[in-house]
Amino acid sequence: MVSPAPTGRINGRPNGPRTPLRIAALFAAAALTLTGCGSGAQGGSAGANAADAQASPAGEPVDGGTLVYAEVTPINNWQTQAARFYEKSNVLNSVLDRLTYFDPEKGEPVPWIASAFSANADSTEFTFTIRPGVTFSDGTALDAAAVKANLDSFGHGIPAAQIQPNVDFAGYQTSEVIGTDQVKVTLDAPNSNFLRATSSVTAGLVSPATLQKDAAGQSAISSISGSGPFVYESEKPDEEVVLAKRDGYAWAPEGADNPGEAHLDKVVIKYLPEVAHRAGAVQSGQVDLVRGLQPVDEAALAASGNQVVAADGVDLTVNMAAVRIGSGKLADPAVRQALQAGIDRQSIKDTVLSESYTLAGSVLNHQAPGFVDLSADLAYDPDKAKKLLDDAGWQPGSDGIREKDGEKLEVTVTSSNNSVVIKPAFELIEQQWRQIGVKLNNRAGDNTFLTTAMPDPNVEFYGTRQFIYGGLGPIFEPANNTMTHTSDPELNALFAAERAAAPGPERDKILAAEQQALVVDKAFSLVLWDEVQVYGAHRSTHIEFTSGTAPIFQSAWKVDG
Repeated sequence: MVSPAPTGRINGRPNGPRTPLRIAALFAAAALTLTGCGSGAQGGSAGANAADAQASPAGEPVDGGTLVYAEVTPINNWQTQAARFYEKSNVLNSVLDRLTYFDPEKGEPVPWIASAFSANADSTEFTFTIRPGVTFSDGTALDAAAVKANLDSFGHGIPAAQIQPNVDFAGYQTSEVIGTDQVKVTLDAPNSNFLRATSSVTAGLVSPATLQKDAAGQSAISSISGSGPFVYESEKPDEEVVLAKRDGYAWAPEGADNPGEAHLDKVVIKYLPEVAHRAGAVQSGQVDLVRGLQPVDEAALAASGNQVVAADGVDLTVNMAAVRIGSGKLADPAVRQALQAGIDRQSIKDTVLSESYTLAGSVLNHQAPGFVDLSADLAYDPDKAKKLLDDAGWQPGSDGIREKDGEKLEVTVTSSNNSVVIKPAFELIEQQWRQIGVKLNNRAGDNTFLTTAMPDPNVEFYGTRQFIYGGLGPIFEPANNTMTHTSDPELNALFAAERAAAPGPERDKILAAEQQALVVDKAFSLVLWDEVQVYGAHRSTHIEFTSGTAPIFQSAWKVDG
């Protein structure tokens, strides 16, 4: 959807925290080149200020035309609450509206389908006033009753369709319609993150008829009826999905530059799994926008007069190796702390990444509300790592790999192939850890292995980044969480305290304590770089992005050339 304050960077240059910028409505000058390797300080913002980027003015929006967007892999399940992956959320973002929109400039939700909202003092009751005149694409009203039905599906799941509850809706108890246009939500425990959770694509509103469908019906994009600015038109399985502008759309989020119908007539979503072909597809004009550029391709694409856009993931954790202790090898926090100290992040930036990437300073991105800079605790210190391992009883074996009680300190990492830099980053970490006596089996980017490894607590590392609309608690707290497969009582107490705290200094202290525990004291999160999705855009394409890195097709347009 339209962002009141789009976030991102042009050609690898950061725009600074919460600075509004129409990021891809600017043209890269043909002479502009990028350095392939960064040299910024660890944890700091890379590159120059956005004002230094060479670009031409945005000009006025142009109506009409078709934008071709290339995604990474095809999707077969489009059910709303399953949209925790970019391939799904980037498309559903333009099909489904939400009650609220998270404005990264303000650092808080703003009205959308809810024209107003409020919470009681302890964040156990929330009241939403529903905007009048909004309809789903099947013609039914998006009224208070429809909102209640959606909220119930998020809070309780839909057992008949085998749909699980939305993990961000912690403590959800009931909803009730008040009068004709209000919905009151009651939680069984305080949750100050609840409003932000209503801004997530996984809280996208669908028609009551969609909610009545079985699992297959709710998973098919052809049968999903939302209230968004685009509607489903056609599909070629595993090849493309075509969305058409919805006539009469007039309810974009508060503060949107374009409150009405999309400028584009259509958006065609194609799939381009071959990373080496993505920049060329933009340069040749085969696609107008592509996600997932290789760092090595950024300079050439910018130099050709096209655009490299870094969309910052304010709504996500950083890229990290989430630690599992099921195998027992990493059960001692000192061992996890040693591995944290054994990562040379600046070397990763210089060797694998580009100026589009900012090294992590915490488990939260630099622009996220409540971020605390822990960069000093993340300094590369192999001597410290070796001493921690020595003291923990892991001694070097004849082959240099440490042993304890006859067991080698050999660990494995799994991840999806969604990030183009994840596998080479772990290849470098593999070399770095070998120097401190740890053997890493790198299965990053192997989607086949991921299927069995993600639910396996004995696979020690999960290379990932996660949406955090409901805070850090929903992804780290449950005993069956796929991040760590560990439910830590001390961390859980912090998560509960955060949910109970009102925004302000006390809540910020709790957020700081969470980050300190996850990154430093308990080291369940070996943080690497801030989440960013690097897009390639044709010189004729004007596009903005949400704080969750999703393209905003409703406000996009194209010019000749």
